[in-house]
Amino acid sequence: MNKPHLSTAVLLALVTSAAVAAATATASYTPPAETGSIFTVINYDRAGGRAQHTYVAVDFGALHRKFLVPAPYNSGPCSRTTPSGFVFRLRHNQPDSTPLTLTTTGTIVKGPYQGDVPLELLNACYRLVK
Repeated sequence: MNKPHLSTAVLLALVTSAAVAAATATASYTPPAETGSIFTVINYDRAGGRAQHTYVAVDFGALHRKFLVPAPYNSGPCSRTTPSGFVFRLRHNQPDSTPLTLTTTGTIVKGPYQGDVPLELLNACYRLVK
């Protein structure tokens, strides 16, 4: 690879990583010192009016997890409907107040919070992700 192509590839990689970093949402939460479920309502990342695969990263004490939530099928109505997304549930098994940080390429609509199941799960275009 000659030098002009190499510098173009490096520049493209930097611009892409900066765009991804700018298009993320982050939320922090310190749960009460009691066990229960922590819920976060997240709308899918969207492009061209359609739901896109959405990345989520979770840091919760010793838990460091990154995963991808696939978007609904393009032929389904939820791929074009807004709002559409998922409810991420995380079990808080220890009676402590370990801080939680959640980062996503989607839009955080509600939470994180510890408590009752969010009403968004009654919507056909939301699903539960554990």
